[in-house]
This record gives sequence, C-alpha cells and structure tokens, in this order.
Amino acid sequence: MAATTNKDLTITFQRTDGKDHKITIPDYKEGITDAEIKTGAQAIVDQGAFEPDGFALAKVVGAVKVDTIKTEVAIEETA
Repeated sequence: MAATTNKDLTITFQRTDGKDHKITIPDYKEGITDAEIKTGAQAIVDQGAFEPDGFALAKVVGAVKVDTIKTEVAIEETA
C-alpha cells in the first residue's frame, strides 16, 4: 500500500488576554522558508481577523512544521 504524507503548519499566537491560541494550516508549500512563515503569521496578527473567545491575537509565539507519514497496514481476514 502507498504511504501518504500530511504536511501541517501549526502557528502559536499569544492572545491579548495572555493565553496561547494555535492555528493549524494544512498542506504548507514545499520549500517554505522560516522567514515566509514568520511574515505570514505576523500578517495574521496585523490583519486582526481572528478573535478567539473575544480576544485578539497579540503576537506570534512560534511555529512548527509537522510532517506525518501514514501507511496503511494490510489486515487479512481469516476464513
């Protein structure tokens, strides 16, 4: 069976109330640079489009690229 790879980018922000908020973006582009991630994450803060639980995102705390490889296991039924 063929393996499939999921490539997710999880960005952690700090809200104006001091709590962390994470946004996971699926299928980040191949070869994306740390600078591009930082710029994009900062744009999310600057646009102010997200207010989880009524609190705006104040700053970018971090980001993680998570690559997950899934391979199905063949299970044969016995008669």
